[in-house]
Amino acid sequence: MPSSRQAVFAPNAPKANGKYSHAIKSSNGTLYLAGWMGDDPETGEIVPGGIEAQTERAIMNIKACLEAAGSSLDKVMTRRIYIIPMQDFRKSVAVWDRFFEEPYPVSTLIGVTALAKEGALVEFEVVAEQ
Repeated sequence: MPSSRQAVFAPNAPKANGKYSHAIKSSNGTLYLAGWMGDDPETGEIVPGGIEAQTERAIMNIKACLEAAGSSLDKVMTRRIYIIPMQDFRKSVAVWDRFFEEPYPVSTLIGVTALAKEGALVEFEVVAEQ
């Protein structure tokens, strides 16, 4: 039975470091993005500069994936934020708010003790419309 989902790979985002897609487009056009951290697309390393720099780079990675799928940041419906340390969430959200306007995506904030890449302080997972 053929799958109704389509993989999306963004040439301007960091390469996947495992067996996963940058995003999956469902048959109804909903886009499910992989979790994105502040990886530099050129080096694959987490950008320096703390949570603000990592948040901005993660948003740029998300934007690259959305654009590769024919979408944009203004079509993000939901976000999950995984963050270390929890007390820095306001710094991260302040950066996020520079890229989004009302109505804002629904949001879940989750404090964690570690992320998949050493030095990562924040990771975003989003769902968007095409």
